[in-house]
Amino acid sequence: MMRETGEIPTSTDVVVLGAGIAGHCAALEAAERGAQVLFLEKASQAGGSSAMAGGGFIFAGTDLMHEAGINDGPEHLRQRLFASGKNKNNPVLVDAFVRHQLEAYALLKRHGAKFRLNGADRCLHETGTGRVITNMHMAAQAHANITFASKCAAMKLSRDSDTGRVNAILVAYGDEIMSIEARRGVVLTTGGFSRSRELIGVFAPELLNGVKHGGVANTGDGLMMACDLGAGLADLGYVSGSFGGAIRNYPHGVQGAEEVPPLLFSFMSGGIMVNLEGQRFVNEGQTYKALGGAGMRQTNGVAFQIFDRKVFEKSFDDSSVNNYPEGINAGYIRTADTIADLAATMQIDPAALEATIERYNAHVRNGSDPDFGRTNNLLAVDTPPYYIAATTNALTSTYGGITTNGDMAVINWLGETVPGLYAAGEVVGGFHGAGYLSGTSLSSSSTFGMLAGRSASAAI
Repeated sequence: MMRETGEIPTSTDVVVLGAGIAGHCAALEAAERGAQVLFLEKASQAGGSSAMAGGGFIFAGTDLMHEAGINDGPEHLRQRLFASGKNKNNPVLVDAFVRHQLEAYALLKRHGAKFRLNGADRCLHETGTGRVITNMHMAAQAHANITFASKCAAMKLSRDSDTGRVNAILVAYGDEIMSIEARRGVVLTTGGFSRSRELIGVFAPELLNGVKHGGVANTGDGLMMACDLGAGLADLGYVSGSFGGAIRNYPHGVQGAEEVPPLLFSFMSGGIMVNLEGQRFVNEGQTYKALGGAGMRQTNGVAFQIFDRKVFEKSFDDSSVNNYPEGINAGYIRTADTIADLAATMQIDPAALEATIERYNAHVRNGSDPDFGRTNNLLAVDTPPYYIAATTNALTSTYGGITTNGDMAVINWLGETVPGLYAAGEVVGGFHGAGYLSGTSLSSSSTFGMLAGRSASAAI
C-alpha cells in the first residue's frame, strides 16, 4: 500500500519511523500490546534494506535446530558475536539479543515467516530475499491498531519543555508539514546512511566512491534527529564496505541514484579475483568484509571476480546475493567460452589473464596455493562457459549509530535516557562492534525492533 495523500492522525500513542524489519517488529509488538501506532516510511514503499538483504537470520536454539539435532544454544551465539566483533560489542545489547532472540523468531513465525536451515552455518535460518518483509507488511496493514503511510519524511523531533520527553515529530506528508503528537514515544527504525554522501564523508570517507547499496531512503535521518537531542554514538569508526558490489556495464557504467546493484561473492564458492592487470592479489577464501581493503588497493579500486560453470550452478536464485542469472540479465556479469574472450569484455590483457588462470589451476591440481595460501573452496577455473564481474566495495549497511540501553531507549553521552525516544535496527550502534557476523543484521533488527515497540507501548 502506497500513500502520500489522505488523512493520517495528528495524535497517536507510538510513532514508528522507518518500515524495514525493525520497524515492522516494533509496530506489530506495540500494536499487539494495545498501543495505537502510526507507522511511517519515507520511501514510496516499505522494506528498505531489509527487502534487499539475502534473507538469512542467525538464531540459536530454534525448533528447526532441535529437529536437526543441532545443539548450538544462546551461549554459543554470544561467543560468536563477541568473536566477530573483536570484543568491542556493547555487552548490554548482546545480552538483550541473546535473551530475546527466540521471542523475535516466534513473532516472525506468527506473522507468516517460513524458515529453513542453511547447511553452511548451523544457526542460519533462510527465508529468501524480501519474503519476511512482505508477510510482516501484510500483517501491519491488517492490524486495527496500525495506520501506515509511505512517502512521509520525518524532519525533527520535539520535546516537552518541562519534562524533556520526546512527545512529537515534525513530518512532511504530501503537500503539508505537520506535527504529530506521540503520547507514549517515538521509535527510530530509519536505517543507516549508506545513501548519504555527507555522512559517509564524515564517518567513512574511504568509501565515498564505493557502490551504494541498501535502502534508497537510507540517508541518516534518524541518526541526525537523535544527535540533535544529544544521543550518544557507537561503532561509527568501524563502518566498512563489503567487497562484491557489482558494477553494471563496466567500464562504461555509472550507478543510478536509486540503483541497487547485486552483491556477488563468487569467491566464497570457488571463484577467484584478479585486478585490472589480470593478476590475482589476495587469498580469496576470506569473508567479503576481510577482502574489502585488498580490493580497494587495486587499480581504480576495482577487482574482477572470475568463475566457471561449476560455480555458476551454485547460484542462489531465491536471493539478492550470488544470483548469477539475474546478474547476467542486468548487465553486471559477462560470459564467454574462452578465458581470452572473457578478458576482452573487461579490457584486461588476455595473455596476462590466461597465464594467471593456468598458474592457479596448476596449483589447484597440486592441492595448494603457494601464492596466497588459499585453502577454502580451492577449485580450478576450467569448465566453460566462463563468467566475469567487475566489483568494488559496496556500502550495504553502516552498522554504527546512536546508543541505547537494553530496552532500546536512546541514551545520551552521559548514559542518561532520552525520555520517549527508542531506536532499533541499523540506526543503532554498539551491537556488532568491530566486525559483523553474517546473518545477524535481520535477526538483531527484528529482536531490537520488538523490544523497542514493547518499551514504547509501555511508556506513560
